[in-house]
Amino acid sequence: MRRAALSGLALALLLGSVAHALPPDSHVVVIGNGFGEPGEVGLRYAHDDARAVAEVLRALGDVPSTRITTLLDGSADDVQQTLAGLAPRLAGASVLVVFYSGHADAEGLHLGGTSLPFAALQAQIRALPARMKLLVIDACRSGNATRVKGLRPAPEFRVDFADEALAEGMAIITSSTAGETSQESDALQASFFSHHLVNALRGAGDRDGDGAVTLAEAYAYAYDGTLRSSGRTLDLQHPTYAWDVKGRGDLVLTRVADADQRVGRLELGEPTVHLVTDAVAGQVVAEVKPSRAGATLALPPRRYRVQERQARAYLEYDVTLRAGEVVALRDRPRQRIEYDRLVRKGGGERTVVHGLRALVGVRSQLVADEGAMPQLTLGYSVDTPWFSGELRGRAGQVSASAPEGRAPRRHEEYAGALVLSRAVDLAWLTVGLGLVGEVAVHRQVFTDGDAPTRQSTTGGFGALAAAERWLGGGLALRLEGGPMATVLRAGEVELGGEVDVGQQTALVWWAAGGLTWRL
Repeated sequence: MRRAALSGLALALLLGSVAHALPPDSHVVVIGNGFGEPGEVGLRYAHDDARAVAEVLRALGDVPSTRITTLLDGSADDVQQTLAGLAPRLAGASVLVVFYSGHADAEGLHLGGTSLPFAALQAQIRALPARMKLLVIDACRSGNATRVKGLRPAPEFRVDFADEALAEGMAIITSSTAGETSQESDALQASFFSHHLVNALRGAGDRDGDGAVTLAEAYAYAYDGTLRSSGRTLDLQHPTYAWDVKGRGDLVLTRVADADQRVGRLELGEPTVHLVTDAVAGQVVAEVKPSRAGATLALPPRRYRVQERQARAYLEYDVTLRAGEVVALRDRPRQRIEYDRLVRKGGGERTVVHGLRALVGVRSQLVADEGAMPQLTLGYSVDTPWFSGELRGRAGQVSASAPEGRAPRRHEEYAGALVLSRAVDLAWLTVGLGLVGEVAVHRQVFTDGDAPTRQSTTGGFGALAAAERWLGGGLALRLEGGPMATVLRAGEVELGGEVDVGQQTALVWWAAGGLTWRL
């Protein structure tokens, strides 16, 4: 099979340069089967994939419902009888589209314990009297923990045209190459390939902005989207095509610009990833990355939440889409949500967000007669969906006069700490509670006289309360503070001499403010 190098443009040039609408006498057959041979894992979304393709071609491809055949969980005989029954209705028909989602191996489709060889399927479709035939196969050879289609190991999935040329006017697209897997996604509730193919047909694949989605544009968009989505798993997935379409212009599959009154149109923002979710059901409807700014996506009328993913944040929109209406995201109110909030919500691409922190503050008196100590704190933070962690260093200094005639002294403190906290995101503020553990080195330097410098090490454990307000550009204003119990070795002066009184625990308070910069 010829492999795509990603360019749908090359396919468009091979097919021709003139676009024609999908004729009303076209026929569509969608086949979904979640059950393969014994030992193959059941697929959750094969039926949904088939229904989604049928619906988008009905709503946006102008194919009447009477010319769409849906076959779910049928056997190999059922598929062949369905195709044979179309022959009388296809006389003079311009286009036949056959879509399959389910199990397969190197020899053919697996349909509920029966097999349909690829050679027999191709021969039957080629023999039908449609002038243009398009076969789309979403299937693969083996599986893993991501519920890859066809869990039992088998020879590679292959559609081989080496020995026989394609019949004139036939194109075939598959969801992966010969040695790869095709995967389902619980988040998308569809296979990667079918999800991106459907969204291409909804308008996301309209690369030139003419309101029509051609076969070349749909393939190019599905290729990009499938590769991007499968890149988050262990197995990359590259859709492929093979074709022989002579003397015809590029085939238009859907026309978003001519969408009927049963759908609404959502005009997207910049050419970056948009996540469209049903605001009531919470289900992901579309994960799209349009090839140009202002691309239009045709969707059923309902209320949606849309996340537009930018470099450092999401823009989140609440959109009610009505039938026959065009809604532009740029005209809608939006909320900017930084990536650390998205990590905690579980709605972003990133699983961790790194940050730098600089704070100035004060610690209450630790040693008698010294008073509060000013401090500078520098930290490196990591935000995850479950907690935030931080490694920080702290330095402070305070000067005081010693009691009982001793020379003035300077107290220097250098500490390293680990902070674990849990943040809660409110509308305009993020608040957090956490625990702090630290080790500090103390130096007492006598600034007059010949008393030697003293040095000791302490351990501390405390609590933290924090509040952050976003300023923009990854920066946030932060205030924090809390109690700290410090264990130290203390001494006292009696009759002009120093007496070691052993370990003591001192309770101190600290507060600080400054900036956090999320990377």
